[in-house]
Amino acid sequence: MNSPMKIKDAKVYPLSDLAQQAQAQVQAEYKDIDPVIGVSHNLRNSGFAADTLTIKNIKNDKRILMVLHDHKPDVVDYEFGIASQDPSFDFQEIALNDLTHEKLYQWMVEVFS
Repeated sequence: MNSPMKIKDAKVYPLSDLAQQAQAQVQAEYKDIDPVIGVSHNLRNSGFAADTLTIKNIKNDKRILMVLHDHKPDVVDYEFGIASQDPSFDFQEIALNDLTHEKLYQWMVEVFS
């Protein structure tokens, strides 16, 4: 029997670390972009085996939403959207290993510019 994943072991944390590195680079290079990163376990707390990482730019109300499902440990669902609106659930997939500092930086610049 599989034991439930402990939150401290969630793959969302290493991804959050990469996002914070990309955030610092974006803030240093683009004065008009101020990404805010958030990790949430609300899905997990509601009974879904998943965590979310959200990157928002409040200035232009844009959001990058990433969902990390326990049953898809090597894949991340993501969607670009409007921060003040509910997700459209039009997610795309990317390999977790492809979500590098450089990729997250590129997304922040493209989505938030």
